[in-house]
Amino acid sequence: MKHSIENEKFRVEVKEAGAELCSIKSLTSDKEYIWQADPEIWGSSAPVLFPNIGALKEGCYKFEGETYQLPKHGIIRNNPKVKLANHTPSRMSFMLTHDEDTLKQYPFEFEFKINFLLMDNKLQVFHEITNIGKNPMYFSLGGHPAFNCIWEEDETLTDYYIEFEKKETAGISVLSDRGLLLKEEVPFLVNTNKIPLTKNLFDNDALIFTDLHSSEVSLKSKKNKTQIKMNYQDFPFLGIWSKPNAPYVCLEPWNGLADYEDSNQEWLAKIGNHKLMPGNTYYASYQIQVIEPK
Repeated sequence: MKHSIENEKFRVEVKEAGAELCSIKSLTSDKEYIWQADPEIWGSSAPVLFPNIGALKEGCYKFEGETYQLPKHGIIRNNPKVKLANHTPSRMSFMLTHDEDTLKQYPFEFEFKINFLLMDNKLQVFHEITNIGKNPMYFSLGGHPAFNCIWEEDETLTDYYIEFEKKETAGISVLSDRGLLLKEEVPFLVNTNKIPLTKNLFDNDALIFTDLHSSEVSLKSKKNKTQIKMNYQDFPFLGIWSKPNAPYVCLEPWNGLADYEDSNQEWLAKIGNHKLMPGNTYYASYQIQVIEPK
């Protein structure tokens, strides 16, 4: 089931299962800006990542002497137990609360809420994670929205580029063929704010940045003035990914990382995990802005 909000400029749709953003459509130009989950290429549009980002070593982790299994990107993605909690003309809220099934994978009592708020040409994606248990809980959180990047018929993938708000000198973390981080970093950006999209840019998986100075990134075309801008100031890490030569790109704000190859698999030692005390709520949001020429 899908739910929607709209104003005079845009219509936004979210799948109830997994609270997955699946459409940002302009009511002016009739353009769709979210990847439509073609299963022949990549069958998702914008998975929600919680309580882990990416892969765990051997698909599992250890906590207080017990071993638990979690799928890549966690328990929200495609979860049919995520339910619509509130719906107004400009806002949708979805919620998942722990139950017997989640406790078998993730032994913490929580309430996870994600809100989508449409204001003019901006979509705010706002997360609220509450620890309703009696002990500290540990987690990572991330977004994975995929944006179409062929906006005009005469364009190709190589007409597009990523642009940061600031010039950056930064390396990228390297993933193994198992999706785990290696203890090495490859130089990538040298005093530049642009990444041209090419057919082979993602041959070695995602570009993972852990030390950017920018908190805003844009997807732009060399042939038109439309742009998609993301502000991710609540998230210290950024992933950029696509299937090689596919007509979309994911801009992924993260506050955690996949396991390292040499991980001891202890949940309390996992890089990026946040500690949330009983009764407390963690807040984090990112914003998507679609700018169309007038």
